[in-house]
Amino acid sequence: MNDLKIRELNKRFLGSDTATDVLAFKLEDAVDAGNPCADIVISTDTARRNAAIYKAPCSQELILYVIHGILHLLGYDDHTDSRAKAMQEKQEEYLKAVL
Repeated sequence: MNDLKIRELNKRFLGSDTATDVLAFKLEDAVDAGNPCADIVISTDTARRNAAIYKAPCSQELILYVIHGILHLLGYDDHTDSRAKAMQEKQEEYLKAVL
């Protein structure tokens, strides 16, 4: 998804009129036999931009965003500095495990 589309979703569902890197939505109505269902939406525009900034492959940036989305679905948040730091440490741990 591009920045324009993810901005529209962010505004519609979270009330924030800005583009973002990743959005994660639990689909409570779609849970089948206890199996969780969710959507993770990623801005490929942001991934490309950040990959260039951090001199990382775009594929690595995309994996990082998937991990970030999964952590949100598991209950992690990044709304305070301390929670963001804890989430970032967990992201890095999982990213190293998959690369």
